[in-house]
Amino acid sequence: MSKLKEPTWSDAIEQAIIRLGYLATLKQIYEIAPQIKSHKGLTPNKTINERVQRDNRFYKIKPGLYALTNYLDKLPDIYNPTIEKSEKEKVHINHSYIQGLLLEIGNINGFNTYTPDKNSLFLSKKLKNISTISNLPNFTFSSIIKSAKYIDVIWLNKRNFPSTVFEVEHSTDFRNSLVKFVELQDFRTSMRLISPDNNLKIEKFKREINKSAFSSIKDRVELFNYGQVIKIYNNQIIAKQFKSFFK
Repeated sequence: MSKLKEPTWSDAIEQAIIRLGYLATLKQIYEIAPQIKSHKGLTPNKTINERVQRDNRFYKIKPGLYALTNYLDKLPDIYNPTIEKSEKEKVHINHSYIQGLLLEIGNINGFNTYTPDKNSLFLSKKLKNISTISNLPNFTFSSIIKSAKYIDVIWLNKRNFPSTVFEVEHSTDFRNSLVKFVELQDFRTSMRLISPDNNLKIEKFKREINKSAFSSIKDRVELFNYGQVIKIYNNQIIAKQFKSFFK
């Protein structure tokens, strides 16, 4: 009797993506593909990362998100690269994707998670089905809650106080996000702005945060880019190198 042929890493990755609904983050592939391989080697994640980038059977939808080249028609419309999107649609898709990553990172690290954006999609899930709570707890005065409940993503500690707040800002106008953060200046809350990696945005952030209106939170707001969030999500083990992200 002939032995079953051991799947290659590319075979295992392909099977993993199919199992995950024809669309998978690198983190999901890291978790599923090694279960399909009996001989994993010493650095499976490194091997997986190399294969998804070099094997043309895999299609990169965006950094850290992969599909199968021969099955693009199986994807939701928002991720199907054969369906043309307007610039506004692209911004919304990226915004929802980063929100979803932030919610999942918070969930993995034991926080309660909240977003006001209920129906936007992360992969095939609505954001409301990823966040652990649907309504922001009444942790303080109603006037502050009224502003805070529109923050893109909030991680709450076990007492349901805001531990870290995130605003995903595609444009260079950080002012509205900072105004929301100022309302939380009396809490021990870490504040994060998430933006595409762009030197113009960094300079704009520096100009805004140094205005007197934001002096009370100047030293508490940090700017991270999309790539850093994707890396943190895909590599939870090495994510601790970004220790300030989890303050």
